[in-house]
Amino acid sequence: MSDVFAIKSDFIVTENSIVSGFLVIEEGKIKQICDDWQGKFVDYGDKKVLPGFVDLHIHGFCRGSFAFKGTVGSLRRMSEDLVNAGVTSYLPTTTTMPYDFLLDSMESIGRYISIQTPSMGAEVLGTHLEGPFISPERIGLQRSDCLLEPSVEKFDRLNEASGRNVRMVTLAPELEGALELISHMTSQGITASAGHSSATFDEICKAKEVGLNHFTHSYSGMREFHHRELGVVGSLMYHQDMYADVAKQTGMTISDQAFDILYRLKGDERMVVMSDCMGYVDFPEGYTFDHYLRKERFSIVDNLLHIEGESGNRVLKADDFEEVNRLEMDHLASARRILSRLDKNFLSLSKLMSFNPAIQAGVADRKGSLEKGKDADIIVVDDELNLQTVYRNGQVVPLN
Repeated sequence: MSDVFAIKSDFIVTENSIVSGFLVIEEGKIKQICDDWQGKFVDYGDKKVLPGFVDLHIHGFCRGSFAFKGTVGSLRRMSEDLVNAGVTSYLPTTTTMPYDFLLDSMESIGRYISIQTPSMGAEVLGTHLEGPFISPERIGLQRSDCLLEPSVEKFDRLNEASGRNVRMVTLAPELEGALELISHMTSQGITASAGHSSATFDEICKAKEVGLNHFTHSYSGMREFHHRELGVVGSLMYHQDMYADVAKQTGMTISDQAFDILYRLKGDERMVVMSDCMGYVDFPEGYTFDHYLRKERFSIVDNLLHIEGESGNRVLKADDFEEVNRLEMDHLASARRILSRLDKNFLSLSKLMSFNPAIQAGVADRKGSLEKGKDADIIVVDDELNLQTVYRNGQVVPLN
């Protein structure tokens, strides 16, 4: 295609409306959205044109697991595979691991960002640190032997190793040193999020005063609501100006009704959907991971993924994309479930899965919505959210 072309559709989802017309792309950016265009265009008819999804919280996906490998190769595989789920940009997310491993992982982030191109798939926007500054009381699937107290010095070493590409940090704001760290991070435009936390309502309020403005995987891994002590869950409900995210909507982590309650409280403006995927097949050789929610054990033996569970045992190869892809609900499948909860409102869906996460990743000036001047990160889907085409910076990305 030439440097300037357009996408024609009867259903283009912009930030605040759905329009019919031409979305013009020049040099990877959205030049304009107009009613008439005399140049070259691709006609998608009644297919729906949406901003690409932005995933704030993803440890791994399909053939890659950044959290458990921490390599440039794992990032490359994630980026290649994520576009198949409609994700055009993301924050590879750590888990609580040995500090030296995290430093190496941060160096991989910096290296990958310096070499990535649109043809490589979804764009790495930076990284999200989930841990190691979390509560031992709310450890979840994290490693208890690698927890650290919040420390500006330790955080700065990680951030510098990444090339100053940390965009978000999940931490327990009640821990000693957390308030100083939150203030330090937010002064640099980094999103501070409460998660894996036993904080009281008052402790959340104090953290909010110094910059906390997000909650990680709402309801899960946090102090529960009580009518005399609101805890973290009550805090995210009470503070309507703070963002809250939920993981992919399998119905396993939270119920549909819990999703509805959060959406009624946060609405289109303060709710985020992320995936929290793992990328099991890329776990290190010899590693074993017990998933208490799925009631399954994942192990890597001789470069094969062994899965043991109540429904039986199976073995998968890393290069079996279709089988590996079915291990976890992806962003498109989650979007289908969410769309049914939103009465088929594509504007709301795009706020939850594209625009709001772009805000929290600090990239809303160039990502998250189809507006003039922003990156042409676009997905084209049918009525059932089956993916037709993905554009990253105006380039068509090959799909598996």
